[in-house]
Amino acid sequence: MLPRLALVLTALLAALPARADGPLQTDYAISLIGLPVGRAHFETRLSPTRYSVSGTLSSAGLAELVSSTRGTSSVSGRVGPNRLFAERYRLQYTSDGKSWRSDVRYRGTRAVSADVAPPAKSPPPSDFVPVKPAQLASVVDPLSGLMLKPGRDPASLCGRTAPFFDGWSRLDLVLSPGDGAKDFKADGFSGKAIACNARIRPVSGYRTSSNGIKFLQGRTIQLWFAPIGDSGVYAPVYVRIPTQVGPLTLTATRFAKP
Repeated sequence: MLPRLALVLTALLAALPARADGPLQTDYAISLIGLPVGRAHFETRLSPTRYSVSGTLSSAGLAELVSSTRGTSSVSGRVGPNRLFAERYRLQYTSDGKSWRSDVRYRGTRAVSADVAPPAKSPPPSDFVPVKPAQLASVVDPLSGLMLKPGRDPASLCGRTAPFFDGWSRLDLVLSPGDGAKDFKADGFSGKAIACNARIRPVSGYRTSSNGIKFLQGRTIQLWFAPIGDSGVYAPVYVRIPTQVGPLTLTATRFAKP
């Protein structure tokens, strides 16, 4: 689950809304203990009623010497008055010669179907926590689930929980106030970002013996959210995830129209 979580959080950085007059091109650098290990490129389109995000992820630098990872991810849905409502989320990636695929459909706030490969083991391991239908009644997709509208007080966005479902697992990303405002610059953006802390709270679709889950529980993830023009939407531009090797960081390097 930990490699997939890293890909999901990389995808979160892609959820930067574009203005209605054209797509937004975004690039991201991924580093582990300060060394480049990956990159991502995404295109986001946002109209008054619809939105879509699509992009590619790949390993790079020293990571290519030990493990090759390639992936694509996309989401589309409708724009509501206070949030985005995903209708279809897809993720496909390969790593170390193994492949994973997820295709999730949503209706309102509920996940109504999930087609994943490889499928869940049958019978499941004795320590596996199954996903229950009731836990899918109010969820967000991993790609646009952190495109937030905080209202009048931007700092309020750090006081909420994102209930993610990616087709395999249900987990909560519990946000709390961090270190206030941070200066942030990328090609096409310069301004203040709101720093939040976050903790992973596994709900279902995981093994209690998972080393990745055990390691992340109780540890703090850092997320910085930046305002996108006058849209009223804030989205992540920086993520720092603790791993057993060292911190994994994801940083927006370009945020601009082509």
